[in-house]
Amino acid sequence: MIKLQDMRLRKKRISNLLLLLLTAFAALFITTAFRERSIFADSENVDSETTHYINIYDGGKHTTIRSEAGTVSEVLERAGVEYTERDVIEPGLEEQIDSRDYNINIYRSRQVLVLDEGQKIVAETARMTPAEVAEAVGVELKDKDIVKVEAYNDILETGMVTAYRVVRAKTIKLDYYGKKTTVRTQANTVREFCIEQNISMDKEENWISMPLDNILTKTNEISVYRQGKQTITVDEPIAFGERINYDYDLTYGQEKITQAGQNGQKTVTYEVDMRDGQEISRVYISEIVTKEPVEQVKTVGRKLNLPGGSHEDWMAVAGISSSDYGYVNFIISHESGWRPNASNGIYFGLYQTSVGRLVSDCGENWVNDPICQLRSANGYAVGRYGSWAGAYQWWTSHNWW
Repeated sequence: MIKLQDMRLRKKRISNLLLLLLTAFAALFITTAFRERSIFADSENVDSETTHYINIYDGGKHTTIRSEAGTVSEVLERAGVEYTERDVIEPGLEEQIDSRDYNINIYRSRQVLVLDEGQKIVAETARMTPAEVAEAVGVELKDKDIVKVEAYNDILETGMVTAYRVVRAKTIKLDYYGKKTTVRTQANTVREFCIEQNISMDKEENWISMPLDNILTKTNEISVYRQGKQTITVDEPIAFGERINYDYDLTYGQEKITQAGQNGQKTVTYEVDMRDGQEISRVYISEIVTKEPVEQVKTVGRKLNLPGGSHEDWMAVAGISSSDYGYVNFIISHESGWRPNASNGIYFGLYQTSVGRLVSDCGENWVNDPICQLRSANGYAVGRYGSWAGAYQWWTSHNWW
């Protein structure tokens, strides 16, 4: 009885083994036959050095073909695959088939809905990733902006059940230890922002201008200062200087900028003592000029169109009151005889003063500028004697002024 059971068991094992061998042989035969047989024939049904095995991924459909076509467009044409200009084919249609096993991806154009801060954009695109879809329909994404795919409930409005929503980053004007910068973020709270920027929230170490649980809005200003004494560096402007050139071909009183000035910049280091965001003291340490200022050059006209006639016309142009003409005429006549270039070796000009004063008031070409000399004399008379009448009284008493 036992021997009979053993024999049956051996027969069963042999049958299973034969079945396994037959299954393996059949699988090998089918694989070989499929490998040797093209889904469509280019020229003949045998492999050659120019034969390629092409995998076409068209959406959710996968097809493998054998072809001797040279480019992607030739493969698709021979395979009868249709596409439009809005579809995206990778690699490009003109790409050469350069390997025996080759993959072609076809991304079909479809209608999409993009939501961007109240704006609804419906367009067609073959792009697949959310960011690519948004950019394909004309949405400009900035740093830290993201695009999410979400369900869209109003299917009757657009016919679509999903939408690509653009989530704009928040803008943070950050003053970090005196260094000001702008940061874009997707953080929802001040706490999340500090974690993102590796800013310590220890109150003994840092003072933060906003409560940690505050919800961030589109634009925020956050200051962070270290508690106690610390060294900070800040960028400060350097004011540009001005140089004046006198142009004796330009009408008197006219001015023009011949070189625009530009502020420079320097990085200044201070030691500051901070407590809860308040600066207790600041001590200058050093500075580095990072950009030299550009001097502004201004040209001032000095060309005189002297009035004809008497010296009263000159005094009128110089702004001297007509009630003082007599006093002025008396003093100038005695000092210089109304000669702008008069000199006694020590004093010069209409009212005989120092060259330094004339240069200061009228420029290097003072000798050709009697109107300016009269303005200078007017300032001297009023400044020293209170009026031309006072100057006249002094002169008649002392024969000089």
